[in-house]
Parts: sequence; C-alpha cells; structure tokens
Amino acid sequence: MEEHDNMDYFYQQVVQKDVTRRLQVGQDLIDYLNDPQRSPDVEQDKPRLDKTVDELTGWVNSSNFKVALLGIDICGAFVDRMGERFKGYLGTVVPALVDRLGDSKDQVRENSQALILRCMEQTASPMYVWERLLPGFKHKNFRSREGICLCLSATLSTCGAQQLSLSKLVPHLCTLTGDQNPQVREASITTLVDVYRHVGERVRADLGKRGLPAARLQTLFARFDEALNSGNMALSPSHDRSFEDDDSVDGNRSSTAFKVPKVPKKPAETSAARRPSATGGKLVSKESAGGIDEEDFIKSFTDVPPVQIYSSRDLEDNLNKIREICSDDKHDWDQRAIALKKIRSLLVAGAHTYDCFYQHLRLLDGAFKLSAKDLRSQVVREACITVAHLSTVLGNKFDHGAEAIVPVLFNLIPNCAKVMATSGVSAIRIIIRHTHVPRLIPLITSNCTSKSVAVRRRCYDFLDLLLQEWQTHSLERHTAVLVESIKKGIRDADSEARVEARKAYWGLRNHFPGEADALYNSLESSYQRTLQSYLKSSGSVASLPQSDRSSSSSQESLNRPLTSKWSATPGRDDASDKTDGRVRTKQPLSTASSVSSQVDSRGRSRTKMVSQSQPGSRSGSPGRVLTSTALSTMSTMSSGAHRVLAGSSGDGHRRSRIPRSQGCSRDSSPTRLSVAPSSISSIYNGASRGGKDPDLDQTTLLSTS
Repeated sequence: MEEHDNMDYFYQQVVQKDVTRRLQVGQDLIDYLNDPQRSPDVEQDKPRLDKTVDELTGWVNSSNFKVALLGIDICGAFVDRMGERFKGYLGTVVPALVDRLGDSKDQVRENSQALILRCMEQTASPMYVWERLLPGFKHKNFRSREGICLCLSATLSTCGAQQLSLSKLVPHLCTLTGDQNPQVREASITTLVDVYRHVGERVRADLGKRGLPAARLQTLFARFDEALNSGNMALSPSHDRSFEDDDSVDGNRSSTAFKVPKVPKKPAETSAARRPSATGGKLVSKESAGGIDEEDFIKSFTDVPPVQIYSSRDLEDNLNKIREICSDDKHDWDQRAIALKKIRSLLVAGAHTYDCFYQHLRLLDGAFKLSAKDLRSQVVREACITVAHLSTVLGNKFDHGAEAIVPVLFNLIPNCAKVMATSGVSAIRIIIRHTHVPRLIPLITSNCTSKSVAVRRRCYDFLDLLLQEWQTHSLERHTAVLVESIKKGIRDADSEARVEARKAYWGLRNHFPGEADALYNSLESSYQRTLQSYLKSSGSVASLPQSDRSSSSSQESLNRPLTSKWSATPGRDDASDKTDGRVRTKQPLSTASSVSSQVDSRGRSRTKMVSQSQPGSRSGSPGRVLTSTALSTMSTMSSGAHRVLAGSSGDGHRRSRIPRSQGCSRDSSPTRLSVAPSSISSIYNGASRGGKDPDLDQTTLLSTS
C-alpha cells in the first residue's frame, strides 16, 4: 500500500461496499493511521475527513461482525491519532457504537464499550460523551439498553463519579428498572447499586422521591444494604459534585437530595469508642449501626426454630443437606442462612450427643469457611454465630473446626462493614473462651505483624483474653512465641495496640513470671517506664522486676520477707511498689527522702522541709535517736503515727513552704512527725483500695529537720 499512502486512496477503500474487499484492506487502513510518517495528510482536507468518518459508521453497523470489528478498530485509530480533535465526530460515531452495544456477538459489544471509554479518556470529558449516549437508554434493542447500563458501570469504575452529572442519568436507570426485559431490569438495578457505591446515601434519598413502586424500592434498598455490608463501597473522601446539578434530567425536580455530601464514617471507631478498658472488660461493642457483640451471639444461639432428631439416620440426612447447601454459593443467600441456623437448632436438640455428629462436623469445615467469606453480611453473621455456638457446646472437641475457621475470621476484622467485623471478633473471643487448643496460639500471634492496625489491636486483645482464660499447661508449648509477640506489641507503632499488649504482659506475668521479667529487662528504659506508669494508672497489685537495683542494700531489701497485701498476687515478686523500691539503693531507711523528691516533682510540700538533712544535724543528735527508736518500736508508735498523719493532713498546705529553723532543738516533737498527704498517695499505690503495708508505716516516720 506504499504507493497509495494518501487519504484519497484511504477514502476510496472506505467507501467500498464489498465485504471481501473491506476485510482485505481493513488492517492496512489501521496501519496507515497508526504511522504518522505514512499519513501526514489525514487532517489536511476537512471535508474529505468528514466524509471518511461518515462512511466508517457503515462499517461499524455492518451485519458482518468482522467488518464491524474492523470499523470499530479504524475509529479507534482515528481517536488515537487525533485525540481531542476527534471531539467533533463523536456525534456521528457514538450513535453507531450504541447500536453495536446491542450486537449478538460478545466481542463486538466489548469493543464498542472499550472505544466509548477511550473517547472519554482521550477525546472529551465523560459527561460530554454521556450526553450523546443518553438515547441509548430508550433504544429499541433491549441488548443496547442493557449495554448502556453496563457502560455506565464501567465508566464509574474507570473515571469515578466526580466527572459525571449522575442526577441526569439516574432517572433513566429508574425507568429501566421497570423494563419489560428482565436482563435490562437486572442491569439497571446493578448499575444503580454501582452508583450507590460511589455516591452513598444520597442515591437512596433521591430514589425515595421518584415515585417508584414500593416493591421495587424495597428490592433496590436491599441491594444497597448488601453493597454497604460487603465492604465494597467506593466513596470518595473528597466532596464531589456529581449530584449537584440544579435540575434532574426530567426538568421537574431539583436534585437537592443529592446536594448534601454524606460520606459515611469509615473509621467508625471513635476515640471514645475505641478507648480500652483498664480492667480488661468487654471490647466487642456495637461501635456503629449493624455491629454485634458477644451478648447478641449468646442470645442468637438458641433463637432458632425448634427441631426434633428422631434417629442417627435422620441427623445424618439433615447434616448432609446442610453441607450441600452451604458448600455451594449458587444457592440463595437466605437458604444458606437458614441452613446455618438449622445447625444450631440441631445442637439445641442434642445433636452433639450422637456419635455420627463429629464425623459430619469435620465435613462441614469447608462449608463454614465458605460461608464466612460470603459477600452477604447475613450469611457471614450466621456462620460466625454457628461456629461460636459449636465452640460453646463442644469445648475442646471443636479443636479441628476452630483451627480451620479462625484464619478466615481474622480476615473479617478489617472489613468496613461493622456487622462482619464485629461478628468475626465476637466469634474469635468465644472460641478462645471455650476451646483451649494450643494450636490456636500461632494462628493468633501470626497476625500480630499484620499491616492492618485493627487486626493488630484485636490480636493483643485476644492474647490478653487467652492469658486470662487458659491454664498454664495449655500455654507452655508456645511460651517463646507469646513473649516475642507481646514484646512486638509493646513496641507497636499504634498506641492502642501498645495498650493491649501491656495488658497482655500482665497476663503473661501471671503464668510465666521468669519469662516476663526477662522480657521486661530486655526492653528499653522508655518502654519500662511506660509499663510502670500503666501499673500505677491501672491500679495493678503486681510489682515490676527491679532491673535497676545494683547495691547490696537493695538486694537485702528485696530479700526481706514482707507480710503485705501487695505480695498476695500469685506469680509476682514480693516487693514494695516501684516508687519505694528505687530509693532504697542509697539509704534504705530514709524512705521519706524519696517520697519528698516525688512530691517535689508535682509541687513542693511540707514533706521536703522535714525530710531534708540539715547542716547542723549529727549522728548522735536526739533527732536521730528518735528516728531509730521510732523504727524499732513500730508496734507502740503505730497508732500514734496514724494520729499524726491524720492531724498533719489538714495543715500541710497552710504552713510556709520555706524551711524554718527551730533553733538548736533536736527534741522529739509531735509536729516533727508529719507526712504530707501527697506522700501517702505516692507510697500506697493502691490507696483507693485501702491497702497498706505495715513496713511502710514505720519507714515513713520521718527524721527531724
């Protein structure tokens, strides 16, 4: 074709009516347009170009699908070659492409849609193209009407909703929901669901004002709910104007229902809702609409239709039918949900007392996993409730099923549909409570390094629950994994994950105090301080390992037996609280000095004046003798000390904060034996609980100034 490299020859070949000739030269024409060096005169003669494009529509509308495909490809070559300059020819080409959307050949329909999308990318804005596609909604060919709906879905997926005035398109989709052809009706409903995925509740509000039949509206809203719960919403966080036109396409109604952007709160866990409980309480709560918790699960265990089991054969038949339905996602979702409920009905009827039940339960593992992966939130919810009920009833006999389903349940946690996420969390927590199988531990710890923050938070929550509920012998096999996971959690980038990991640390300490001490000592000082502050704020009665004590006096104080309420917790060191333990390094008897320094960090008090060593003091002074006597006669001074503490609490803030000399007197005076109230609160870590240590009563009797 080299001797004919010009548009005149090109035009002569385009006007050919012979199908065979068209098939012969079609690819050559495409190659000619794709090579700018061979076709420099494409746009030189405007009238000739207009005639060429007009003739190409005959190729596109040819009854021979091969010619039609060649015509679409040649038009595509013009789009690639001319770009935005082809915009003036869209009014000619687009109607022909709409006709081809109704072609009987799949390839022709797909290529037509692809060329329409290419025009939106290279030639004109998506809405400009769609203004020329609007007649397709009323096309006489039902396939074209179906194809135009599918094309809108493809446009939303490719270009998003921001570049479209959807308020002009939705009325046409509403009309097609009542089309006489079922394929068109389904396509229009599917497209409306896609619009809802990109725009949100504004679509629901607008459809409610368009006078659609109640049954049709109910169907649409059910599909919207399914899309919302599936986690496949494609809402843009930015404010889009896709529904903010002044008037709808029918010219009668303003689209005010679409003017208020309402982007759902994707991170539905607000700071208040996500705040962990210091007491390790229930974390699974109804954080947003649709969320469910363990209480809802427990209520749903027995909220099922009653059934009767007449024999083992009857039970086997029921379980086989349930497995058949739940293992095939082609069954209606409501049938699968009913089948899952029936498993609970059989459990209530005593199915677990039959020997054949456990054999069939193994066969149901695949059905449970498939149901937990379902896009229908109702199916997922019923699957989670059912496996939780099995765990509650069977206990450790549900070990194989729990091991199979837990990884699938973890995949539900980051789901933005709260009914799915909370169902997965509640099911895992119930399984941890009732099925104590060591093989579950690696399944939990392996998710502690997940990229999802929500998964990591829940993992440490699960570890905390596991360490509270399980016996030590069930944990021994995986001690190293638990220690390493908690260590990672304490250093996690997310603050709430760190909180949960610190709670799990205390559970670990109850079971394995030696490993917990080693973990504590391996942490950086900043993390150790955080653990200490958490101990104080949570009111824990545990004591941390004193890794920073080095002197012999501190070791003696550690080895000294204490008959304190603080040492009553099993598996924890018998030692005083963190504040008292640190200052005994230099002077075990002068505990008041350490108390004074702590009070000083929050504001100077009376205690500092009393506890500081004065220049004139001597070892043989009466004050020293008084202190020694007081420490050695705790039983006789105990009641008096309490009276002094009570009396000094009232005037601790009225006295001058400047230390005042009282002459050379070193006599024992009741006013000298004063301790500020703030010192008491800093010493008694559990003061609100009324706990106190008799040793501290004597050590807080202060020396004279």
